[in-house]
Amino acid sequence: MDINDSRLEKAHKDMTARIAAYDERIVTVLKNHVAIEQSLDELLKVARRSRKRTFAGKIDITEKLVLPELDAHIFAILRAGNNLRNAIAHGRSEGTVVQRTTDLRKAYLASLSPGNAVGSENLTDSQMVTMAFTMAGSHIVVATINLEEKNEKGGRK
Repeated sequence: MDINDSRLEKAHKDMTARIAAYDERIVTVLKNHVAIEQSLDELLKVARRSRKRTFAGKIDITEKLVLPELDAHIFAILRAGNNLRNAIAHGRSEGTVVQRTTDLRKAYLASLSPGNAVGSENLTDSQMVTMAFTMAGSHIVVATINLEEKNEKGGRK
């Protein structure tokens, strides 16, 4: 193909626009997923559990710890967030990604008090993803701190 072919220029512009449209979503989901996984790893380390698992496996092990800071709503957010990350990372169809985003939004809104849910219904997808992961991650961090303190009081280091 000739480098000066007008179709090549148009294709380049179209591809650049497509990448820009996905950039924010991909970056937002992946960076939040990584942060949550790091928090789960810290919790599992303090709990003396294996961290050599998939993200879903880490959620399952964490759930079995039965920590008061981590209720069913937190685990619903973690699972929905992981499903969204997987859909994006594995190049699923736009319809699948939209459905996984909707699933995360539902899980996040269900975790909020009615007053907070009303104020959060109109968040953009990127804002909602960040808020959902940050909220779940905050619970994981507090659970880790509390477990660490419990271990220290019990003489376990």
